[in-house]
Amino acid sequence: MIRINNNDFNILELNKSATETVVMIHGIFTNLSVFYFSVAHELAKKYHVVLYDLKGHGLSETACSGYDLQSASKDLLGILYELHIRKAHLTGYSYGGLIALYMAVYYPETVDKLIIIETPNLNDGQSRPLLEGYNKLFLDRYLAGLSVSTHMIPSQRKIDKIHRQVQYLFEHTTLKEDLRRDLDLFDKIAENNPVTNETLLLYATQTECANAAAFLHQHIKKSSLYYGKGDHSIPVQNPEWLVDKIIKFL
Repeated sequence: MIRINNNDFNILELNKSATETVVMIHGIFTNLSVFYFSVAHELAKKYHVVLYDLKGHGLSETACSGYDLQSASKDLLGILYELHIRKAHLTGYSYGGLIALYMAVYYPETVDKLIIIETPNLNDGQSRPLLEGYNKLFLDRYLAGLSVSTHMIPSQRKIDKIHRQVQYLFEHTTLKEDLRRDLDLFDKIAENNPVTNETLLLYATQTECANAAAFLHQHIKKSSLYYGKGDHSIPVQNPEWLVDKIIKFL
C-alpha cells in the first residue's frame, strides 16, 4: 500500500528485477485480480509487472471525488514516481484502457507500448452503457468467469461485498459525473492523431465496443487490431489468447 494524492493505493509488483515494466490497469467493476490470476504471472516471467487497484476499487481507498481520467492519470503518475519507473508499457482493460490512452496523449514521455483491451468510447452510444451505472449482471458475469479461469469460487459474502463496493461508487461518489467529463477523449485522439505509440488493440468477438475498436485502429497509425473469443469479460474468459498476443507484441 502506498499513499498517492492523499489516497492509499493497493500495489502489487512481480519480478522487480526485470529491465522493462508493464503496468496493468483494470476497469470499473473490477480490481487488479482481473490480471493477477490470468495474465500477470505469465508476463512476469520476463517483465517487471505492476498491478494496482484504482481509487475506490479492490483494497484501495475510496474518495468522494476524483474519478475522471485526469485524476486517474495523476494517480498513475504518482505511482510511477514512487516506484522509480520513468517509462512503462501500459496495459489497460475497459476503463483502464482509457487511462492508458489519456497517458499516451498527455504524458507521452512516460509511455512505451500500449495494450488496449475492450476499451469503450464514452461518447459512443454502443458502448457507453457499460460505464454509466451499477451493472449487477456484468459484475456477476465477470465473477463467474473469474471462478472458471482460477478454479477459485468466491463466497457469497465476498460477492456481496464486491457488489456493495461498486454500487457505493456509483451512488455515493462523483464517479458517474466524472465519466461524463471525459466524453471528448476520442475526439482529441482524432484531431491530431497524438497517439504515436506502438499499440495492440485486443477486443472480443462478442464485443459491445466494436465502434471504439475500429476508431482506435483508424486513428492510431502504429496499431494492430485482433479479436478473440469472448465478450467484455475476455480477460477472465480467454486469458491464454491475451497472453499469447501480448507476449508476441512486447
